[in-house]
Amino acid sequence: MHHFYQFSLQYFINIFGKVLATVQRQPKARVDAVLRDLFSTAFRETSVSLLQKDRLTFAVLLAQAAPLPMDKTVIDLLIDEKLVVQDVSSSPDMKSRAITAASGLSTLRPAMSKIGDADMHRFCTEEEAEACTPGFDEEENVNDQALKRLLLVKLMRVDRLVPATERFVTTVFGAGFLDFNEDLGRIVRETTSNAPIALCASPGFDASYKVDQLVERTKTACANVAMGSNESIASADAALARAAANGTWVLIKNVHLAPDWLQNLVKRIDSVKPHIDFRLFLSMETSDKIPPSLLRASRVLMYEQPAGIRANMRDSLSSLPDRVLTQPVEKARVHFLLSYMHAVIQERLRYAPRLGWKKLWEFNDADYDCCAFILQWWIDNTGKGRSNVAPRSIPWKMLRVLVAEMYGGKVDDVGDMAELEALAAKTLTAEAFEDDFNLIGEVAGDSTVGMPLAVGTTKADFLQWVNGLPEREPPTYLGLPANAEKLLLVAHAEGMLKNMKRVMEVLDESEHVMAGVGE
Repeated sequence: MHHFYQFSLQYFINIFGKVLATVQRQPKARVDAVLRDLFSTAFRETSVSLLQKDRLTFAVLLAQAAPLPMDKTVIDLLIDEKLVVQDVSSSPDMKSRAITAASGLSTLRPAMSKIGDADMHRFCTEEEAEACTPGFDEEENVNDQALKRLLLVKLMRVDRLVPATERFVTTVFGAGFLDFNEDLGRIVRETTSNAPIALCASPGFDASYKVDQLVERTKTACANVAMGSNESIASADAALARAAANGTWVLIKNVHLAPDWLQNLVKRIDSVKPHIDFRLFLSMETSDKIPPSLLRASRVLMYEQPAGIRANMRDSLSSLPDRVLTQPVEKARVHFLLSYMHAVIQERLRYAPRLGWKKLWEFNDADYDCCAFILQWWIDNTGKGRSNVAPRSIPWKMLRVLVAEMYGGKVDDVGDMAELEALAAKTLTAEAFEDDFNLIGEVAGDSTVGMPLAVGTTKADFLQWVNGLPEREPPTYLGLPANAEKLLLVAHAEGMLKNMKRVMEVLDESEHVMAGVGE
């Protein structure tokens, strides 16, 4: 599923030992409670090492492995690619065919024969169909109820399979199973000194600030080394040796730029017999060049770009030093416009390649930083030290071309390049300085969408506007059709089913191999 999903046997033995230690303090705990604690701990500890889209797949695999009462043959039907998935809410003409397919399964036939027309119509048309899935109330086992409802959702409302799967997992393992908060401080305390803590992120997103924040809170001594230069390897070795001897921390950034140095890193750490308080943090991009042996020996933490325009704009605007937003005062609004464009460009990647972009282009924060420098230079030269400039005197055409080319340097599709140029034309414009200008509506192509821009001229004014955005914006904010989120859920559902099938096939092959060895 992913090169970074490398877990040693010792990792799971440690989880088992952690749960048993709790059981020993509660000798009267029931066996089923112990089992739930075991699977809950395994999910909580492992999920921080997975991409968000794969966490639900892992939860279903745990449910399939758990010795809890349920008809697990239904899971085999769930991942059966021969069963055609449908979204009858978008294709009502497929409703009869989907009902026939569901009624043809012996697992669903008794319930399907009792579903009334009104209940079926509601299920086929309701937005949150998983909350009104008809039938199966007579099932004695609640796990089987949830599982059969999940199968029906797959056959008729695949657009709601992801939230329906969340309901199934919650039914099996209890409320709150999928809810967890990553606590880097706890992870650091529980990790041994000879195990590196790997902070992994997609290209363009640097998670090392998490360590900086923890260092500031705990007042711990931590050396920083950035890989990539000729002298960085020697600096990293020296910092590592000092910290291991003194029991301090060391953060080595961008280690994906030095894959050869990583090959024997774990052996080198063991050889120096590090102090019990020593901790090694490695920040890296999710590159295939990272040795699997290092990943298995490390505590891997997976980080992703904050989802949503609001989170993205907060991140980009907050990273702008106040000194770059000095006179002329119009500069802050232009940087704000770039920040919105950057957020839209990155958020559209969530829908690629079906919508948004035709390929998963590696747009990143470095593009934003370069464009911010371009804006800074041109506006400073236009202002020539004055406190104000006329918005229409800013060379907008030049800025639009340079910004589009900066992001488009990695784009080889004519259509996507045209989208970039159109987005730059809608956002980087003198009209943004006029009262009641609706930036969101401009991007959406619909003046009824969004709200007018902030009136102020400071970063605080624009951050206040950003905080008023919804946590997860509708697709129209990105210039996408209103049903794009539904298409994204369908794609997520199909990917989840494929990954479940792939993992289960590997597990079946392993069981056959072990059975052959036993014979």
